Amino acid sequence: MAVIKKYGKPDLFITFTCNPKWREIVENLNPGQTANDRPDLVCRVFKMKLKFFLEDIFKHGVLGKVVSHVQVIEFQKRGLPHVHILLHFVNADKLETAEDIDSLISAEIPDPAVDPELFEIVKTCMIHGPCGILNPNSPCMKDGVCTKKFPKEFNPCTVAIFNGYPNYRRLDNGRVVIIKGNQVDNRWVVPYNPWLSKKYQAHINVESCMSIKSVKYLYKYVYKGHDCANVVINESVDHDEINTYLDCRFVSAPEALWRIYEYSISDMSHTIIRLQIHLPDNQRVYFNEGEEQVAIDRAAQRDTHLTAWFKLNAENNEARQYSYVEIPYHFVFGKNCMWKVRQRGSDKVVVRMYKVSSFCELFFLRLLLLHVKGAKSFEDLRTVHGTVFNTFREACYHLGLLQDDIEWRNTLIEAAATRMPKQIRLLFCIILTLCEPDDPLHLWNTFKNYMFLDNVPENDDEDVQVFIDEANRVRPLLNDNQRNVADAILAALSVEPTNENKHSRLFFMDGPAGCGKTFTYNYLISETQSRHIRTATAAWTGIAATLLKNGCTMHGLFKLPVPILETSTCNVTPNSIHGRFLRQISLYLLDEASMIPKYALSAIDKLLQDICNNNFPFGGKVILMGGDFRQILPVVKRGRPAEVIESCLKCSEHWQYVQRFSLTVNMRVQIEEEEFSQWLLKLGSGTLPVKPEDPLRGCIEIPEQCFLSDNESIVEKIFGGAEEAFCITDSLESVQWVSSPNLILILVAINSMPEIARSLSTDVVVMHLCFVKLAKSQ
Repeated sequence: MAVIKKYGKPDLFITFTCNPKWREIVENLNPGQTANDRPDLVCRVFKMKLKFFLEDIFKHGVLGKVVSHVQVIEFQKRGLPHVHILLHFVNADKLETAEDIDSLISAEIPDPAVDPELFEIVKTCMIHGPCGILNPNSPCMKDGVCTKKFPKEFNPCTVAIFNGYPNYRRLDNGRVVIIKGNQVDNRWVVPYNPWLSKKYQAHINVESCMSIKSVKYLYKYVYKGHDCANVVINESVDHDEINTYLDCRFVSAPEALWRIYEYSISDMSHTIIRLQIHLPDNQRVYFNEGEEQVAIDRAAQRDTHLTAWFKLNAENNEARQYSYVEIPYHFVFGKNCMWKVRQRGSDKVVVRMYKVSSFCELFFLRLLLLHVKGAKSFEDLRTVHGTVFNTFREACYHLGLLQDDIEWRNTLIEAAATRMPKQIRLLFCIILTLCEPDDPLHLWNTFKNYMFLDNVPENDDEDVQVFIDEANRVRPLLNDNQRNVADAILAALSVEPTNENKHSRLFFMDGPAGCGKTFTYNYLISETQSRHIRTATAAWTGIAATLLKNGCTMHGLFKLPVPILETSTCNVTPNSIHGRFLRQISLYLLDEASMIPKYALSAIDKLLQDICNNNFPFGGKVILMGGDFRQILPVVKRGRPAEVIESCLKCSEHWQYVQRFSLTVNMRVQIEEEEFSQWLLKLGSGTLPVKPEDPLRGCIEIPEQCFLSDNESIVEKIFGGAEEAFCITDSLESVQWVSSPNLILILVAINSMPEIARSLSTDVVVMHLCFVKLAKSQ
């Protein structure tokens, strides 16, 4: 994107794909071999072709004089390599009109009488599909529509489309070709350059770029890595089956050889120089564990890009005419951490500074570095017209780099005196969207009372009274166990965290389903809000979160990463809006805690300590967790029972400090369900007797009411009177019952057609089964 910032949108987007029918490949195959059998040959031939292809474009300028380019190699599922190329032309060669586009790009079937060779190439390599009604099972079809939007419309002339690709000229001239038994016309032609297609006899898609979207499409391939696949190996040892699951990356043979040959995957014409930016003594330092002080001492003796720029300006008068972002065009940052005069190559350099949050001093420092020239220190950056300001923000303001909101404040003051709330709200929205105020939050807090309707109370006393009434109504309904939990939480909230009580602010409420955990949570929410205590509620699962007032998932509340590892941290910074929100919370209610991995709890602990600048556990916040360890434990991918247990909260370093409460009275169970409820408790506790004849000693006896007899309908058993309840058959259209034989049918269908499965070019690898029979040793 730094190249785009300097040169604007690209002019051409080219995709050049290897042709397995190239003469150089076919002539070197042994009898009976195909290109798939010789990935080494495919790689070498494509590399050779690509070399000449790039020489034609860059050196000979067959499309125009190129000023910059970016290219990336990608590999299809079936293994054939192709290259994506973005080109920027000099101003004289840019494609600015429809005639310019038509001079390089064609989207029509050539006349076979005029150019039979090009006609055959287009027929073989440049026809899409066909798909749609001609072939609804084509890989490009999704929800009955072609993802590439073929067939296109006939167009008498080329029309440029803003923020997209042009609508190329596609004449309805009656010219057709036969593809897979179907007649296709110009609507199915992939845009191409006649000269390139004819010379290289391959699929070469050439598109005129009207936007920067193609840059994003191109660069996602650099960072996405290999495709993912799952391999399941089933080994039969005696009568015991051992399943070994392997997480694999789908790397085709040509891609593997391409990397073995050390051919480049990506290339670009310019060097991108990323300038560091940091506050005084806040530069980033990398260190090995246990060597922190050594790294700090080393960093103190080494200059960064920024501090070296200060020293350069102090010693070199010539450098003072340049800003920080202009320096790399004239100077080079050497290994000795000093800027020295650049000797050559300034035309192949693009400079950018790292982006920072707009809610901190670092943002205003970055803004100053874009404009101030010749600064010799951080103090120089804060100096404006001889006055040294305390913050970079003040310096930006007095330099005129920040907008002044005084005009918008005066506008809203006048409107507040003469306009109705609805009109003031509309004016405020116009200011936000069109005027870009410097501090919109301050404007909101200043004038929000004028935007409320007349019948809205001026303070929140009425809202608080609602919470008081709700808490007073619910508290008598609490049983003794629930009341003990509530009293303990409220008592913890009433005192400030100290060294003596820092380990007594973490609670766990244990109870089976129906014992009133959610009821207790909601009471605490009402009680704390009535006392002006901020509370956040979250659950590990989305369904559980919907049962809580203002509930959300824990991943959403704490920005937990996926997956969660021992070293994982939450994606929240102390100075961010979300960080300030979490810092204001006094009580966190976390439901379904039995599913929380211990590493997630550690990440939350580190987050709250960081944003609260407090080394007490969880930043001194009160945490109430609830759940039932008889239910689902943390999900460990292919984990054994011991690994699952090891990952749960009870194995966390924090569990020793948890104050535990138990809810034992089930408020949901009816009298006739009491026996089954007790059976479930024994099942969860592992106290049910096992069958003595069971060799694995893990089988239990299921109650008869859980069985389905041969003459019972599974629909009737599950839905109970579905035939009477649904009088209209359309009501059942969205319901589907999936049984295990369906999986067997799917696997049989897939493995009976391996060629089709291998030819799919979707973003995922479909499920495969590979049956391996081991030969007996003689």
